Amino acid sequence: MKKCVLVDCDNMVYRRGMKHLSGIGRTTNDLMLAFDRFRDDDVEIAMFTRTVNGKIHGDFSFRLLNIPLPYGDRVNFLFKNFPLLDLLVKHDLLHIPHNYSVVNKPSKTVITIHDAMFFSYPENFLSHEHARQNYPRLARECRAIITCSNNSKSDIVKYMDIHPDKVTVVPWGVNDQTFYYEDKGEAFKKVRSALKIDRPFFMSVSCDVGRKNTVSIMRAYRQALKKKIGHDLVLVWGNCPDEYRNEFAAEIQAGNIKIIGNVDDDLLRLLYCASTLSWFPSKYEGFGLPILESMACGTPVVTCRNSSLMEVGGSTALYVDPDGLDEMTDVMLAFDKGIAGYDELVSDSIAHSKRYTWENTARMYMEFYKSNM
Repeated sequence: MKKCVLVDCDNMVYRRGMKHLSGIGRTTNDLMLAFDRFRDDDVEIAMFTRTVNGKIHGDFSFRLLNIPLPYGDRVNFLFKNFPLLDLLVKHDLLHIPHNYSVVNKPSKTVITIHDAMFFSYPENFLSHEHARQNYPRLARECRAIITCSNNSKSDIVKYMDIHPDKVTVVPWGVNDQTFYYEDKGEAFKKVRSALKIDRPFFMSVSCDVGRKNTVSIMRAYRQALKKKIGHDLVLVWGNCPDEYRNEFAAEIQAGNIKIIGNVDDDLLRLLYCASTLSWFPSKYEGFGLPILESMACGTPVVTCRNSSLMEVGGSTALYVDPDGLDEMTDVMLAFDKGIAGYDELVSDSIAHSKRYTWENTARMYMEFYKSNM
């Protein structure tokens, strides 16, 4: 008889006003799509969500249960103290793919913990204090933990007092239906038409303050502008703070720094493809999907030597110090002039990204499920 794994897919829900999923939502969505393509004779997948005014986009063949209950202390009390999910969906294993949830039976629960950033690189504006107080308890009580990098495993073991044997590492994949190579010249024509970009450009996605460190690229690029660099800098940044818009007002007004809001996947792929170089100067990541997405589109990546980034970028990515503005500027100027071996770097980037597939991830997750049922 097939065993059933019930997956909490709430982070895949598009709620009112949402135009794109969070990083964890995207990884869960891609994992579920891979499960739908890769079937296992011994394991049945079922999905559940908790939403009053949202829905999952896309068609899945799995059973999907929606529980229209809002989040809050009273509802969490019910889920904690009564076996609601057991009554609604008969299952052998519950999978929480987004770090933490309130569950009734931790002993039949497995969790994906993406990182332990709330300990190793805390940013309390992201509710990390709540995470430090609550995540370790469920991590210690649950049946098993799965994570996406060896660095994350090391942090989970260190900061949450978890035995290493309880944590399995399965790297994420890159969605090759969304991110794939297109000739740079052809992609640039489409980007120029859509966004009025007239010069070659570098780009950065997953922009933000704090650990994402976008401001370092901007300051390094300002230095490069003083040396007459022929590239623009394109930042996919939906909520760039006013303080940075003010600091770089001259460069933005001149059109050298272009800050564009959240874009759909088609335009994001074109930006990756058309860009000369992609920047991901984060100071901490549990994985770093933008590295693989960029490489899959044939664009080399500059990132940093910390956390999981060297695991993901391997020997193909280029590395700088996250605070090394002069070093970043030198890289920009070198690529602006045209470095020898660029085409080979493009080919190596594409080849490296192909090592990470969602089908492989799904197979490894299935083995993880079976070993814990």
